[in-house]
Amino acid sequence: MAEVDYKSKPIDPDFLNKPEEYPHTGSHHEHKVFAEGVQRLDADGKPYPTKKGIHGAHVAVDFDSCIADGSCLPVCPVEVFEWALNPAHDEVGEDKKIASGTPEWDEWRTDKADPVREADCIDCMACETVCPVLAIKIFTEQPYGTQ
Repeated sequence: MAEVDYKSKPIDPDFLNKPEEYPHTGSHHEHKVFAEGVQRLDADGKPYPTKKGIHGAHVAVDFDSCIADGSCLPVCPVEVFEWALNPAHDEVGEDKKIASGTPEWDEWRTDKADPVREADCIDCMACETVCPVLAIKIFTEQPYGTQ
């Protein structure tokens, strides 16, 4: 797990119903991205140091809250996740380590569990259950993120 300088808070389970606060800002690996570029607050009420937003509408990962623990990767029976900065790697400890004080640190802080195969999710909820900072939310009802 990476050392971070912010206090993660759980993903907002209602973010899909708050388009003003979490606008659909793009896509990445065939999943929707919400609130990228939007300043949000951590659990201490301080601004997160990143503005990566929430990736995914079926398997949603709050990239600003994610601490690169990696526990979500091995528990997924259909391999939805891989590391955002170390593509094609999906094991604990295979995240890209980012040195403090670098431009990459300023942009990312840690690698992120990226739901690149979101469409393969079988709604088992293992990733959501195991995430230590509750940065993952699985939405089991379609349509996902239709705002």
